Amino acid sequence: MAFDEDLRRAFDALGDRLHAELQHQIDAAMAELRAAAAAELAAAVPPPAPTATPVTAPPVTAPPVTAPPAAATADTPSIAAALRAMDEARSLTDILDVLVTAAAQHAQGAAVRLRRGGRAETWGAIGLGDTFEAADAIRLPLTISGETIGEVYADGGSADALEILARHASRCLESMTAFRTARALARQAIEPADERLSDEDASARRYAKLLVSEIKLYHESEVVAGRRERNLTSRLGGEIARARVLYDQRVPPHVRQRADYFHEELVRTLADGDSTLLEFQA
Repeated sequence: MAFDEDLRRAFDALGDRLHAELQHQIDAAMAELRAAAAAELAAAVPPPAPTATPVTAPPVTAPPVTAPPAAATADTPSIAAALRAMDEARSLTDILDVLVTAAAQHAQGAAVRLRRGGRAETWGAIGLGDTFEAADAIRLPLTISGETIGEVYADGGSADALEILARHASRCLESMTAFRTARALARQAIEPADERLSDEDASARRYAKLLVSEIKLYHESEVVAGRRERNLTSRLGGEIARARVLYDQRVPPHVRQRADYFHEELVRTLADGDSTLLEFQA
């Protein structure tokens, strides 16, 4: 039990650090918004009118002066609501959905694009056409642990508001990914070993679980849609094939001949126990 207790304390400490970082980002964002609101309020107060001096000349009617258009400003309440919604999200999908919706409220159109296999794929878009080449486009990175995984693309709008949303979404994605990885490792560490398996077989099964868990973690929306539409293989065929290559490279042939732990894990983790979901459909 000593190992379990050490593991629990380590995860508690990880949770505290992630919570503190998240709270720091929220506090910083809200401080920026309060400062912007105060500056806007001060600019909106008109200067006192000068005291008129009597003149003997006949009055001259001045032409009407049109005030310059006000610059676009960040909507503080809507940004705060979006930050809270990201904090309360239960999945990576929910975080990205909130992000694209909130970004579109502060621009003429917005999209969230994710990097996959060296190219960018659109996660969701609101108010944009087929192209992403607006003259005043704003592009802000989404990062996890310093690695860029995608971007927020906006057609004009408030750069400050969009940056706050992109930064906060990155922190929420990073936190959720860290917690899910920690939980997966914890379950793997404390699960009782199958005494019927040799060391080689047990190692192969653990490696298969790691590979398939990563597919589920980084392609959650496709897994959900694939289960619903019963086409997991056609949606995730490339990711499954790459994971299979890694599995075959590491697991000795004589172990693979005894049992296909990789396919067993695909059924258990991706297909939720229903092997028919992995049957190929064009």
